[in-house]
Amino acid sequence: MKKINYKEINDQQLVDVRPQHDYQAGHISKSLNLNTGNFKKYAAYYINLSKPVIFIVGSEDKDKLEELSKVADELGISQLDGYLLIDEVPKENFQATETISAGDFLNKSNDFILLDVRHPDEITRPAPEKNLVNIPFEELVDNYQSLDTSKQIYTLCGSGNRSTAAASFLESKGFDPKVIEGGMKAIQEIRN
Repeated sequence: MKKINYKEINDQQLVDVRPQHDYQAGHISKSLNLNTGNFKKYAAYYINLSKPVIFIVGSEDKDKLEELSKVADELGISQLDGYLLIDEVPKENFQATETISAGDFLNKSNDFILLDVRHPDEITRPAPEKNLVNIPFEELVDNYQSLDTSKQIYTLCGSGNRSTAAASFLESKGFDPKVIEGGMKAIQEIRN
């Protein structure tokens, strides 16, 4: 797979496959965070097959590129332009994803949207009901327009992976979401 220089990016789809915390700490604007664990399951919902794709990886994840390339091929992603090493991107081009601790979120009293991106079939730990909107991650690409842009959106899933991916998608659409750190697991620990 061809290595891409940051200056070669123009209109390609940027898929950052790094772990959620690495992505949250600093990523390229409008990149989608589908980590190596959830890429195969969710890429078909979010990747436009008619546009070229560039994977963004950390140097420690370069060994996963061959497998990602195979998965991309299986999914019909034929325009894989290559990969970009995040370590070679100038830091001034990074943006961070805001997060909030579960405890701080539970103490929120202002108006907001709690966006639970878990599929209803998998919800064994119910989310807090205040301002709750459930749009499964695989459906968010088609339903994000239903979200009120005037309210702060907090994304939630089981552990934080999909909520980070959801936040990355919403950021690319002009929203300013915050990820609840640790997801429902962290909320449940505080509640118990």
